[in-house]
Amino acid sequence: MALATLGLGTMFALLLAGNSSNFVLLEVATAAGLYVAVVFACRDKTNTFQPRIRFLASFAFVLWFYCVVAHVTPALGTKLRDGNLLAIDEAMFGQTPAIFCERIVTARLTDLMSLCYLTYHLYLFVVVLHAALVPNTASQQLSDYLFTGFAIGFAGYLLVPAIGPAFAYPELFKEPLVGGAITRLVAKVVATGSSGYDVFPSLHVMITCILLDHDWRNVRRRFWLMAVPLLGLLASTIYLRFHYGVDLLAALLLFLALRRTFLKAGSREVGLPQ
Repeated sequence: MALATLGLGTMFALLLAGNSSNFVLLEVATAAGLYVAVVFACRDKTNTFQPRIRFLASFAFVLWFYCVVAHVTPALGTKLRDGNLLAIDEAMFGQTPAIFCERIVTARLTDLMSLCYLTYHLYLFVVVLHAALVPNTASQQLSDYLFTGFAIGFAGYLLVPAIGPAFAYPELFKEPLVGGAITRLVAKVVATGSSGYDVFPSLHVMITCILLDHDWRNVRRRFWLMAVPLLGLLASTIYLRFHYGVDLLAALLLFLALRRTFLKAGSREVGLPQ
């Protein structure tokens, strides 16, 4: 429901922006229509395969929407909000937290932070694959929890588009980050595979918290395996200058609100096989 609302809402926003003949509008309308059709057609939860199809279709929609944000934001003509985010950081911290990290910057630490940053993609893929292969009650709860989080985060990308301190305000830093092969790989991934406006809120933080919360209650061994590198992941979002401090705070608050909402709903999760 959250993802379908996001897709249809984006379509109507493009219409209101006067892009009725825009290719972006056609792409969004087609993808949203297909997704709604698949979810509606596979609503029988007693069927063995339909919950898996819904789960994988939702994940595919998430991957597609993340990429299309790079085209939707310019089509909407929304003004970048980096100035507002920086101003909030300066009001709360004196300056954006990435500047404080300059004191400890080394090439090896930059490589380590870059490696931690990449663990988000690995962790998400492993959890999604596991849940798709084991469609039980825990998988269904993860689906509701995870994809609602993505829908809220993507809405934030569209409503508060920003490109981050490294790209919006390079003059704030004394020198660019220097590292080895891993750092160059992350820089290439961000340059070519990023949605471009994926700053507020930090989905690296919010989705990671959702996955860790799920694993704490269902796959405890995976939680302990991922806890340390994912703590590095949270730090890397600031160290690598991709996010403002307020991005992380917003992500944490949204996570806590989502967690409270889903726990209050009274849903009991059944553990996935360990």
